[in-house]
Amino acid sequence: MVNRTTHRPERIASVIKRAVSVIIESEISDPRIHGVDVTDVVMSRDYRYATVFVSIDGDDESVLKALDGSAGYIRRVLAEQLIEMRGIPRLKFQMDKSGSYYKHIDDVIKGLHDNENNE
Repeated sequence: MVNRTTHRPERIASVIKRAVSVIIESEISDPRIHGVDVTDVVMSRDYRYATVFVSIDGDDESVLKALDGSAGYIRRVLAEQLIEMRGIPRLKFQMDKSGSYYKHIDDVIKGLHDNENNE
């Protein structure tokens, strides 16, 4: 017998990620919210909360505050779009630090490569 619930959190997170991306891009008129890419969504075990990881161009803190302020509206739009879901999770926006980490690693590797060429 196949356990069909093993991938349920990932499926739900994927649906929410796509929907939140579209909502931020097309539904939010707040001028403070710009240059936002939704990179990942992680669901809580009980599916009541979703942490939405975002990559932001520009002033991270002000955009993140604006997103947190718009979380209720985004959740409401999600509820209208995802009627088949029993409950829509509360959204918490968080910076995705992986992009800056990978850039740092890339810079270190380039620096090592440049040092080898100069010797």
